[in-house]
Amino acid sequence: MLKFLTGILLLSCVWMNAASIYGYTATASGPLGYGDVSYVLGAHNDSFIQISNNTAVTIRFATGMAALADGTSAVDLRIHTYDQPAPVNGTIEISKDGINFTSLGIFSDANVNNVIDFNLDSLGFTHVVAVRVTDISGTSDGFDLDAIEGFYGGTIPVPEPTSLLLALAGILFWLIRTRSDQ
Repeated sequence: MLKFLTGILLLSCVWMNAASIYGYTATASGPLGYGDVSYVLGAHNDSFIQISNNTAVTIRFATGMAALADGTSAVDLRIHTYDQPAPVNGTIEISKDGINFTSLGIFSDANVNNVIDFNLDSLGFTHVVAVRVTDISGTSDGFDLDAIEGFYGGTIPVPEPTSLLLALAGILFWLIRTRSDQ
């Protein structure tokens, strides 16, 4: 019953604008091998940074904005890379609150069309507000990052007041019914 109510609550959220959004702010935990962190803001343009070994770069969307899951198997989040000439690996993490991050694994910056795609629905995320890329190459050649793109950008999903009342009424009805069955 709880899964059903959660599903209703999620479906009644304000979901998407269907417009791409890009990184708005970026911070690095250490030195970069090449470029300035501002290079990864905005749309993909081949103006990239090279992340130094063990340095993490965190890219956030504008305050209140997120890459949103679209409810299908389509790509919701894209990491644009730029490998010239030596491929290296990095970890990619995503966050729905900008504080707690979930690792998606280790990825190479040398990939088809210089992109790494993610479907947020299949990852169990409704939205992502920040992405962190950490170079783990162990070499002087760092992970090359160009941009972060959310295909379905919009405001962070917040349930409408009517939906909240409906969900609470459903929970109350379920509790009353469960108690009366005992």
